[in-house]
Amino acid sequence: MPGQVGSLLLKNYLMGAELRKRVTLDNSTHRKGEAAAIGMGTTLGIYASAAVEYFATRGLDPRETEAREGQLIMQQIKRLGDRVFRFMQEQERGLLTGMLQEMLRTRITLDRVLRMNEILVSNLNSRLETLSDAQLKQQQEALKLLRGRNEEAIEKQTADVLAAVQKQGPGRQAKPEAGTASK
Repeated sequence: MPGQVGSLLLKNYLMGAELRKRVTLDNSTHRKGEAAAIGMGTTLGIYASAAVEYFATRGLDPRETEAREGQLIMQQIKRLGDRVFRFMQEQERGLLTGMLQEMLRTRITLDRVLRMNEILVSNLNSRLETLSDAQLKQQQEALKLLRGRNEEAIEKQTADVLAAVQKQGPGRQAKPEAGTASK
């Protein structure tokens, strides 16, 4: 019989079957393990393999109950901290995008208003004294039209810049376009 078992093991090994190793347990541990395995609807071998896999993959020492619980709690705290940090980053991105949008709108508006004022002051100074009342009214209408166009241009520029910033993503630097020099 012992010769048959040896040849059967060799045959299983050569055919690619998984070899099993034996582990010696004290009687009390064996009874507890067997009862737990039956309670889970599995065999003691599968239950023990799963337990070893659990401790080995987590780097835990099953002999140290208090240390193991502390390690598990620390791992859970770290995962929770990581989740909270990711949540805070998302909230900041949302808040900062709104603030950036308003800052850009203000900056673009200021630049356009300054340019428009330079043009208007120059033109008004040269023509103001030579215009009749009808001509003054016509100039006022043209100014209203110019203001409307200016507001549309401000909104478009703000949307374009914001779209570019959101595409680029927070915390990343823009790649310089081919053929352009950085300032």
